Amino acid sequence: MIQNNCIIELQRDAYIKDLKVVFDEKLNFSQHTSERINKAYSMLWLIRRNFRDIGSAAFVLIYKHLVKSHLEYNNSVWASYRKSAIDKLEKVQKRATKMIQEMGNFKYPERLRQLELPTLAYGTEGKGET
Repeated sequence: MIQNNCIIELQRDAYIKDLKVVFDEKLNFSQHTSERINKAYSMLWLIRRNFRDIGSAAFVLIYKHLVKSHLEYNNSVWASYRKSAIDKLEKVQKRATKMIQEMGNFKYPERLRQLELPTLAYGTEGKGET
């Protein structure tokens, strides 16, 4: 770029962050998804460390506010177009639902039903995963 008869090199960033959404030059949001997943896991372990014998109703309330909100942040970025990203996001919720003692023996779809939680994999319900 030339400005005032001087050549100015433009800096090229690998990615930028705007409103906590990470964009790369190819509009691949894997960095954004990874950051959201890492934040969700850190919140999940915070819950696990501080609330050992919590009931399912209280757990779901805390989970929705402290964990799920991170997984769903700007869901239009990742929603239903990359299966690998959706599976990684869903894995967090699978792990969270297993943390409740009375839910540990149920398969994932049954845990979601009993806890009245929707799947994060919009449009892919009923895969029968555990």
